[in-house]
Amino acid sequence: MAKKSLLFLGLAVLTALTVTGCLSRAEPAAPMEAVVVEETTRSKAEAPAVGYDYDAVLSLPQERMIIRTVEMELIVHDTEATLETVRALTAEFNGYIASSHLWHEQGVLAARLTIRVPAEDLNTVLERLRTLGQVESEDQSGEDVTEEYVNLEARLKNLELAEQELQELLQTRQETGKTEEILEVYRELINIRGQIEQIKGRMQYLENMSAMATINLTLTPDALAQPVVIGGWQPQGTARDATRTLIKTVQFLIDASIWIIIFVIPTLILLALPFVVLALIVRAWRRRRKKRTAS
Repeated sequence: MAKKSLLFLGLAVLTALTVTGCLSRAEPAAPMEAVVVEETTRSKAEAPAVGYDYDAVLSLPQERMIIRTVEMELIVHDTEATLETVRALTAEFNGYIASSHLWHEQGVLAARLTIRVPAEDLNTVLERLRTLGQVESEDQSGEDVTEEYVNLEARLKNLELAEQELQELLQTRQETGKTEEILEVYRELINIRGQIEQIKGRMQYLENMSAMATINLTLTPDALAQPVVIGGWQPQGTARDATRTLIKTVQFLIDASIWIIIFVIPTLILLALPFVVLALIVRAWRRRRKKRTAS
């Protein structure tokens, strides 16, 4: 019985040593989570890219917003007939006349119009306008408002998020808060809404101005554009110089009158006031002295 017990104990010890040695020689197994992460990372690295490349999309140039303005002066034979043609041309391209100013100069009609036409049709409209008369001058300019519009758009999104959070906070305060706290949130909400409306208005203005180009058109009759010259004498130039001199003279007289009324007269009064007071004192002293002498 003792021998069997010793034999059983020896077999148990031998089995334990064998298992321990096998475990010590084997490599430690990686955790399941690490294996999954590694496998996932490897699959992502090896897998081809699918869908949009957002970095590439963001780096693409954005459509520019340009406010285009043209200053044009035409020398025309018949101003009234040219006006009708300009009105018809503007309507043809779905534009409109924003403002118009007509006046008579030396018995003939002159005009200045502000025309709004779609920006994509601007060059075509200008080509048609050039055929209506002699181009005396033409200046084109453009204002890039893309950056301003993008900034306004970003501010609008932030304000709308803030408005949403304030509405949620206002609802919570109405259920559990005090009257002062509710009013505080409500005032801030009104302020945010006001800023949102201002930004939306500015964005709409930029959209309209960039979508429609502006043409400031001046129509000058050829009778005014051609000066009368007789033997080197130009009455028109002489009249212009005389008018300018008259205007300058009138301006000088008005300015001088203003200086005299506002500055010179009050200054003289202030300077003369001490002498007047002194003269009154001397006069009163002399009167008293005469009365004493007479008595």
